[in-house]
Amino acid sequence: MKSLYQPTKASVRRQNRLENSIKNSPIDDKNKEKNKQNGIVNKVFQGSMIVFLSLMVILVFINAVMRYVFKDSLPVSEEYARFFFMWSVFLGTVAAFKDKAHVAVTVLTDNLHGKAKMFIYVLAQAISLLVMVLLMAGGYTYTMSAATYKSVATGINYGLVVSGFLIMVIGTAIIIVKDTLTELKKMSKGE
Repeated sequence: MKSLYQPTKASVRRQNRLENSIKNSPIDDKNKEKNKQNGIVNKVFQGSMIVFLSLMVILVFINAVMRYVFKDSLPVSEEYARFFFMWSVFLGTVAAFKDKAHVAVTVLTDNLHGKAKMFIYVLAQAISLLVMVLLMAGGYTYTMSAATYKSVATGINYGLVVSGFLIMVIGTAIIIVKDTLTELKKMSKGE
């Protein structure tokens, strides 16, 4: 029996795009294998994020109970919760960048082929790397400036707290360079 449904060219293109996006997503088995191979650095980042987020939630919960039941709060817990949140964001940014879970506008590169695609990709990566270098310079200056202060409630050196920004920028820059080299190898082979 012949089907009455005849897919249009547009629906076939949509289906192909969907299949390609699934292949390129973290759901794909190949990407899962790559993620497993990243080893100890990946585990340290994930473990640190879990610890920081867990501690932040516990501290905020304790402080909420203290305010509601005892009509008093712990300033130390508020400050630690803020520091844990900052480090969670810094480390989470690197993890998202590594897994390509960040927002990326690829309209131009998706519609180009060959040397034009390679040129635009390298240009975009070079601009991204330049931004990371500028952020690294500003982050270093800010970290050195902040190192002269101590937090009010805990007495922790504030330079230590904001140094997570430098880790984020350096990690992201390393990923940009690694991804650029990997993509250039793929493009030169014609994949």
